[in-house]
Amino acid sequence: MFKQMLKHFLKIIAPLLLLTACSTARPILDYNPEATLETLSAAVSMSVVTADNGMSGSGFMVYRRPDQLHLVLLSPFGTTLIEIFSRGEQVTLLYPGNATAYVGTIADLPEKGGLQGWRLMRWVMDAAPAASSAMNGTLERPGVQGLPEKVTYENGLVVSKSTADGQQVYYSRYSVAGGVPFAAELELRNAREDRIRIVLDEPEINSPLEEAVFQPRLEGIRILPLSLLRGITP
Repeated sequence: MFKQMLKHFLKIIAPLLLLTACSTARPILDYNPEATLETLSAAVSMSVVTADNGMSGSGFMVYRRPDQLHLVLLSPFGTTLIEIFSRGEQVTLLYPGNATAYVGTIADLPEKGGLQGWRLMRWVMDAAPAASSAMNGTLERPGVQGLPEKVTYENGLVVSKSTADGQQVYYSRYSVAGGVPFAAELELRNAREDRIRIVLDEPEINSPLEEAVFQPRLEGIRILPLSLLRGITP
C-alpha cells in the first residue's frame, strides 16, 4: 500500500517540480558578443540600506563608458533631491534644495552612509558577457581596476561579481537591445551588509548623449569639500 501511495505521489509532484525548475531557470538570450554597451539612459528606482540609515527614490540615470555617470533622484513631488555626477576620479554631489554641492574625488567619499557604493560604479558597470552563451560557472580574473575578482556566468551573462574584501554585485532581469545584453536590476553589497539596489526602466542603449548631461551646473551654488559629507543626505 505504501509503495502504491508513494508512486501515486511522485506522479503528481514530478510535473510540479519540473515546472518550478523551468520557471526559475534564466532564459538563454541571443546576444552579439562583439557588441558593447557604450551609453545607457534609463528611468531608475534606487534604494539604499545601511546600518546607519536608509532611503529610496526614483529618477533617471545616464552612463557613458567607461566612467561617466549622472544620477538624478526626485522627491515624490517631482523636485530634485540630489544629483550625483561621476567622471573619472571626480565626484560631485549636488543638492539643489539648499543650493549646495560637495566636490572631490572618489577617495573622498565616506566609508559609511550609503555612498561607498559609488566608489565601485565603474567596476559594477563592467559586466561584458562571455564570448558564448554556453559559458557557465565561476572564474577568477583581474578586474577593471586591477583588483582580483570572482565572476559568475550563467548562459554567457554575468550574474554576480565579488572581491576578496567583501564587495559584491548581482545582476538580474536581463534583456537585449541592439545585440547588447544588459541587466535591468543591480544590487551592491559589502562586508557590512550595506545594500544599494538599482532598477532600470525603459532603458535606451548606445544612443548619443550630449556632453552637457555629464557636467554639473554650479552657478550660484555653494561648493564644499566632498570629505565633509557623511552620508547621501547632507
